[in-house]
Amino acid sequence: MNKFMKKAMAVSLTLAMIFSLTACGEKNQPSKTGGSSGKGRIAYIVGALGDKSFSDSGEEGMKVLRKEGWDCKTVEAGDETKADKWEDTILDTMDEGYEYIVASSTFRDVLLKLAKEYPDHKFILFDDLMEESEIPENVAIIFYAQNEGSYMVGQLAAGMSKSKVVAVNVGMDNPVIADFVTGFVEGVKNYDPNCKVVKATVGSWTDPAKMKELCLTQARDKKADVFYQVAGGSGGGLFEACKETGTWAIGVDSDQYSYYKESENPELADVILTSMLKNVGDSFVSLFHDIDAGKDVWKKVNRLGLAENSVGYVENDFFVKNVPEEIRTKMKETQDKIISGEIKVKSYYDFANESEYQSLLDSVTP
Repeated sequence: MNKFMKKAMAVSLTLAMIFSLTACGEKNQPSKTGGSSGKGRIAYIVGALGDKSFSDSGEEGMKVLRKEGWDCKTVEAGDETKADKWEDTILDTMDEGYEYIVASSTFRDVLLKLAKEYPDHKFILFDDLMEESEIPENVAIIFYAQNEGSYMVGQLAAGMSKSKVVAVNVGMDNPVIADFVTGFVEGVKNYDPNCKVVKATVGSWTDPAKMKELCLTQARDKKADVFYQVAGGSGGGLFEACKETGTWAIGVDSDQYSYYKESENPELADVILTSMLKNVGDSFVSLFHDIDAGKDVWKKVNRLGLAENSVGYVENDFFVKNVPEEIRTKMKETQDKIISGEIKVKSYYDFANESEYQSLLDSVTP
């Protein structure tokens, strides 16, 4: 079924409607000129901006591309409760002439479906991983080695913990998030084999109240005193809990210390030791530079890790002031060894099955 049929089904085919569909047909074709930009038209699909993390990092990349002459539109499609509307939202954007559709693994099923139905459009699926033989011709995958960055902040958490119990709390469970968790646990174990890890799942990317409740419970019942959040908009609740309990936090994706220091709640910045960086915006800029240069990015996984400066951690004045030199030196040495290949950080994707991943979690449960 083509796009016209989806939008016109059950509508009487009057002459006026035929004319309307004809006009829509002109709009359904991807833009060849990129509008006034001359480069191309990019639609960035997110659940919502304002998470001071993952989605906002991508928007920073869009700002750079706009300045470079790309016609970029950011579309806030809503969280998982709006999933039944995602396809229509993206189709509407395609109708407007945006030929490059950029979205995260959250939108994977919708994007892959549309990629097969609309081969004249190009789709960039980021923060995901697939077998290259399964990737459609008009799809590019961006995969980040989040396990590498998480390994180093796992070392930090173990080094900073006085109770020898740390926490990693996530928004939703999926393979990418499990890769964060795997790297974090491995880093904790490397720094201190006796340190334990508790993990909890909020069940949403947009529920900071529940995140706060989980963290307060972990601090009270498990004595966790360093918290790593991988939870999008829910992550703010972790920082609030750390502020209340006098514990440390580790942010994710963007420099969350800087974000909060300049926000309406600057006091929350003072619990954030560092953030595990996933430079989403930088990866967009790099990929579209490659596209503009005619490089082949399609039907392949574009892998980005420490060596490509696509993951890492923030080393600001607050980090230097509050983290002992011994721990900072260990993290720096680890970073160099990962880049050189001396250390290969275990990934969730290395496990043969889910039970192996669960065994890792069980091995560090207090």
